[in-house]
Amino acid sequence: MNNQKLSMLVTLLIALLLPGTNVYAQFTAKMLYTMSDKSGEFQIFSDGSNYRYEFNEDGQEGVVIVPKDAKQIFILMPQQKMAIKTISTSQMSMGRDPLKQYEYWLNEGATEEIVGTEKINGIECIKKELRNVKKDEYGEVNQHLFTIWYSEEYKFPVKMENYIDGSNSSGMELSDIEAWTPNADSFKVPDGYKMMEM
Repeated sequence: MNNQKLSMLVTLLIALLLPGTNVYAQFTAKMLYTMSDKSGEFQIFSDGSNYRYEFNEDGQEGVVIVPKDAKQIFILMPQQKMAIKTISTSQMSMGRDPLKQYEYWLNEGATEEIVGTEKINGIECIKKELRNVKKDEYGEVNQHLFTIWYSEEYKFPVKMENYIDGSNSSGMELSDIEAWTPNADSFKVPDGYKMMEM
């Protein structure tokens, strides 16, 4: 083995052993997203921490960038070279990102419970339910908010069902998952974009 190959192998092993490294969680996939009986197809890209969605609605291209532990997200309109920065709990953010909806309710005190494991599209997942359980003078309220199928391999839900709007069809599901390698600009707002804050 020559020195260059040995150096590359050592670098790869170090990267795999570093805490927080998610080489195996780097992926791209198709995401079918349905909310209140309206469906859209996104392409998602994740590096195991950050993720982004790309979509096209009626000829209008859009990109949603969600940095790790984000308090804000960025919605890009490439054709207009414009970016909107909005807080992650805004209606605009949660309307474009099913994970932010889930996180919002989790942070509001909803209870998450593991109810089993299942394979979704060939991927082993942990099945979890998120419930809003509250007691008052009239008794206990136990509202089923979400069911998710979370992949430890990809560090991302493969499927979500959202029961908040009363529709059984709201949620998302990933398909055609493939390995993907991000670059330094994958989760940044490109230069030259006009930034607006909401």
